Amino acid sequence: MAKSFKHLDAQLSDYILNRSRISVQSSRMNAKLEKYVLRILTEVLEKVGQSRYIEMLYTITKEMAINGVKANQKRIFFEDLGLDIRNPDHYDRALSQFKENFSEKMADEYGKRCLARGVFVKINVVYGEDGLVVEVINNTPVIDAEEARMREKMKKAMGYNDIAEFYMDNMDNTEGAGLGIALIMILLKSENIDPNLFRIQTQAAETVARVEIPFNDKYISIRSKEINQVGNHR
Repeated sequence: MAKSFKHLDAQLSDYILNRSRISVQSSRMNAKLEKYVLRILTEVLEKVGQSRYIEMLYTITKEMAINGVKANQKRIFFEDLGLDIRNPDHYDRALSQFKENFSEKMADEYGKRCLARGVFVKINVVYGEDGLVVEVINNTPVIDAEEARMREKMKKAMGYNDIAEFYMDNMDNTEGAGLGIALIMILLKSENIDPNLFRIQTQAAETVARVEIPFNDKYISIRSKEINQVGNHR
């Protein structure tokens, strides 16, 4: 068994060394996944000479993954109760139950249920000499009410440079996801990275959280590329 783990570790290092895109998929956030995410980010950033971003990027990636896993588990929780997540009355009632009941044991149990139903979070790391992108994709959509709250949290977090200050000002109405979003944006600011390089896109069947880390002035953001492509097709 020890040999097989060593073989897997060697394979991972070889994969990181020779690829510019690495993906990890899971239905729950656990110590094993955290270990591999840290390993991938560490080896990638060391490879491109940007080790100073390891701690920050690991924290951001972990926050995005936790938010995605929780969102997926929340959907399964609603389904198990036979409630419609798009019904405001159902949503308010089940959300309070979900928050009250949530624990490590519940997270583990609902991770298994997500796996059985094909619900997952996928982490993509794509990089080059000019910059790096981490995407966290969860294959459940965000309902309109949640998206509006999320956008409001992102807008509010823009005005802060300190996570403790954000928490003190919003402690009465901030849930875990709100703190996570604020933490990501404040961490980017602390490294003089534009917080607008953290984005959340909602699509019909999935939600994509994405952070971009420029390594130099040559880096062109994904949004800039998309705008240029639209302009070129006119």
